[in-house]
Amino acid sequence: MSEGSELGSMGWEELVALKRKHASELKESTDKIVDIDRSQLHAITSGIKEHKLACDSAAERLRQARSEIDGHNASLLAVSEKMSKSKNFLSVMEARLPKESEEGLHAVIAKNQAFIDGKKFSGEREKGEILSRIKDASMKIEAVKATRTIREQYLTLAEESARIGDSVKVLNEECDALRAKIAQENGALDELYDSKRALMAEREKLLSTYGNIAKRFEAINARLDEMSAMRKKQREEYGYNLSSDALFKVKENARKKLESGSKLSFEELKLLYSEKD
Repeated sequence: MSEGSELGSMGWEELVALKRKHASELKESTDKIVDIDRSQLHAITSGIKEHKLACDSAAERLRQARSEIDGHNASLLAVSEKMSKSKNFLSVMEARLPKESEEGLHAVIAKNQAFIDGKKFSGEREKGEILSRIKDASMKIEAVKATRTIREQYLTLAEESARIGDSVKVLNEECDALRAKIAQENGALDELYDSKRALMAEREKLLSTYGNIAKRFEAINARLDEMSAMRKKQREEYGYNLSSDALFKVKENARKKLESGSKLSFEELKLLYSEKD
């Protein structure tokens, strides 16, 4: 049965009751749409903004941490190269270090220098031998000092390398935590976007429902206006003895019989033709 036929078969009270029902449905749909627009969508939009900020902040810090790691790795490479050179130097020099102690070598220099200062030598040849012993001891002392200096530098470089390695380790751990944070925020964003899409679909459905109810509501109003005008005309012609709904239904039945080709009574014909006049 079409909507027009359905409404056409209903009386005034039924139409008014249906109008009230649809008015309530319109209000319910309106309230739901307003709640989506003002509350639910607002909350989701705020959540998306919050999680995007957190994600962007974590991503920016991750970029900085990676840059710091690259800088530390460059420093670590430079330190490692210096340590390698120092180690090579030590491996060569330590094999050539004198057996005498540094204190013993200083004693040798002092003793021979005293010979030179006191001119306790028999000739230039002996003097040359004494100076040669002083020079030899001095070179050994310099070798010992140089080796000690390089060894100390190596230890310092090793400590620096360890500090840089610890910094890289801390930064790598931070990067892992940041990647986990970004994944978590992206997961939350995906859920919020899914919720937003579902909510928008629900909103479209509510708007469609509202539109359908509004059309039916307008059709009921139009039918009530039509019936009201007809009731007014009927009362002017037939007074108030016959209820408006009853008289309206009689006319509707007469019209249907005429349209179907059925035989009408005189009173039914009178009602129809008086309506047309």
